[in-house]
Amino acid sequence: MKKAKKVLCVVLSILLVFTCTSVAFADDSGEVREEYTYNISSPYDGIDWDNINQYKADLHSHTDASDADQTIEENVKSHYDLGYQILAISDHAVIGERWDVVPETVPLYRFFKFSRTEMRDPVVLTSEDREQIINGTYESAARDALAEQLGYDLGGMLEITRSCEANGATPINDCHINTFNCESVRAKMGVYGDFESVVEDCDAEGGFSFLDHVGEYVGRNPEDHYRAYEPYYSNKFANIFLDYESCVAFDVNSTRYDSVIWDEILKKTIPNGRNVPGIAFTDSHGLDGNDWAFIMMLMPELTYEAFEACMRSGAWFSVGRVDKLYLGEDFDGHGNLPPAVSRVDVDRENNVISFEGSEYDYVQWISGGKIIAEGAGLTGIDLNDYEDELDCYVRFQLLGPGGILYSQPFVTMAEGVEYSADIYVTLDLSTFMRLFVDFFNATFGHGIIATILKKLLWNHVW
Repeated sequence: MKKAKKVLCVVLSILLVFTCTSVAFADDSGEVREEYTYNISSPYDGIDWDNINQYKADLHSHTDASDADQTIEENVKSHYDLGYQILAISDHAVIGERWDVVPETVPLYRFFKFSRTEMRDPVVLTSEDREQIINGTYESAARDALAEQLGYDLGGMLEITRSCEANGATPINDCHINTFNCESVRAKMGVYGDFESVVEDCDAEGGFSFLDHVGEYVGRNPEDHYRAYEPYYSNKFANIFLDYESCVAFDVNSTRYDSVIWDEILKKTIPNGRNVPGIAFTDSHGLDGNDWAFIMMLMPELTYEAFEACMRSGAWFSVGRVDKLYLGEDFDGHGNLPPAVSRVDVDRENNVISFEGSEYDYVQWISGGKIIAEGAGLTGIDLNDYEDELDCYVRFQLLGPGGILYSQPFVTMAEGVEYSADIYVTLDLSTFMRLFVDFFNATFGHGIIATILKKLLWNHVW
């Protein structure tokens, strides 16, 4: 009996030692070191999950005021039917107006897509319909049915004005930047790849912006996938985010490799003190494209002030009905409820990130552009379990019958570890084209003929 008691005392002593000391493990060299303690930063910090609202938003869509075939009236009413609660119409080089006001159009864009626009007069909402859509009293059987399926009232739809896709017309895939709260920001016509000056001008006006479908600039074809990893592109865009806090997000879902470029950018910006949220939107040009992608914005109320605060904080989830990289070429999530997240928890004491969600059947945790953990029920990860694979951030994405949901990146910096990323300034075609345009403007650009041509084609003298 005494012998058994001695054995029990030894076992309890060993357990006590393990409980009261830091956990240690051997690295590849065989040396024993303690587990890391992580400084975790989350864009969802401060969210009261029991009282916050999630609003479905599309912040980039088109009408025949630029190059689409749907009218402003059709665009707004379609989004309302589809359950949206926030809508920004961001036509090419057109500063968005109220939904019952015809905006100042750009003849050049409308002529490029004459088969769609027919250069007809834009059709807007009546003031009565606009008011009812904003306050949620406009009759819509489709919206009512969706609200019943979701189990909550969708209310009205917030009208976002002064939004614009401020790109300049070029003969090849162009740079596209969404701007907000600006009155005059439009890219110089014909300057290919000029993301920088648009973001700079928007920042100077006190607005904010995000970068649209950058995959088109990199290369939209499957054989172009290697270009998404080229340092030139991640450097070009990382510099924009590091220089301008007003550039608030990067598109992650429009083309095949948008999310790849996003991860490459994060590896450069986060060690230099800047997290970059991801965003998704429809970029719709017709009624059949108004529910391809969207974001669920975490806001206390449906007001413009809350909207702008949310945009500048990054507190939303991005959702895509398609994703050629992670869901496959032929996947289409329409007809099913998309994945959703109802709560995110960051346990900093134990280095654990977790979430609660629905409408998904698979989870992937991504760090440094690589999937470090995945599984059907992997609703949380202990960072210490992935120390050898973890980069300076981690994000999760949910895959389900209704599409894919992307969380924002969580910054995961281990104490005592030095994180660095080399950033260099890129010199590209747009650099020299901007110089040419500035020279042209200084010499001939403001002459009578040039001014008339700019006004006729661009409706804007740059």
